[in-house]
This record gives sequence, C-alpha cells and structure tokens, in this order.
Amino acid sequence: MKIDNIVLSAIVYSTEDPDKVSQALSNLIPFEFEILVSRATGHFGNPLEFLEVELKRKREIKEFWNNLVDRLGDQREVLVEFIEDVVDEEGVFHIRLNKQSVYLGNVELDFGGDSILVRAKLVTFPARREKIIDFARKIISEGYD
Repeated sequence: MKIDNIVLSAIVYSTEDPDKVSQALSNLIPFEFEILVSRATGHFGNPLEFLEVELKRKREIKEFWNNLVDRLGDQREVLVEFIEDVVDEEGVFHIRLNKQSVYLGNVELDFGGDSILVRAKLVTFPARREKIIDFARKIISEGYD
C-alpha cells in the first residue's frame, strides 16, 4: 500500500491576491516546491488562475502527509468518520482545506468551494475499494510510513 502522488490545487479568483494564495500553499508544504500556474476565464468573463503542486517523490509525500495529519489534529476524526465520502472510486483521497485559515498558518477542514484541494492517489494490492478505505483510515489516523 502506498500514496502514489499528491496534488494540491487552488483557484485564485479575480478578487484575490495570487501571492497570498501561493503563500497559503507554501504554509502547507514544509520543503521547496514548484507551483504550476495556468490561467482561464470564469463563467462571467472574470480571470482565474489555477495553482497546482504535484508531489511524486516518496520522501516528499511522506513529509507532506505526516505534517498535514499532525496539523489536522482532532479534525482527523471528521475525515475518518466520512472516509467513504472523501475517497472516490479511483482511490483518490480528497481533502479540502480552508484557504484563508491556511494562509493565516492554521489547517482547517473546509467543505465549500473556495478551498485548497489536496488529492492523494492511494494504491493497494489488490485494488479493492475496501482495502483503499482501510488504508486511507490508517494513514489519516496514524500517518504514513
């Protein structure tokens, strides 16, 4: 069982400062990384930026994940309670974090649209949903080795 990769992403709306959203991502990742930026136009013609960081190296994945789980504290219980809702059929664990709180240095779960999305691709053998759910429950409760 392993975490194959982790992708963090955030949308920068036209009313937001892109540097502050980048800083929010930096507050989550305890090492140097590269942010990929893409631009688009919103439904009403407003400019949008998409910020994305992909972690592929095992050391980075482990360091990021364990830092995140540690900073979530008691909120881990919420994720465990709703684990079947936050892990999709492809084995991707979806966690939403409040963008404003993360910018201020806190890690707070969010269930709205304006958030930082953390997507962790979980791999188990065999790749059955119940094994992936058990693995997700383990790494959110105990961290990732």
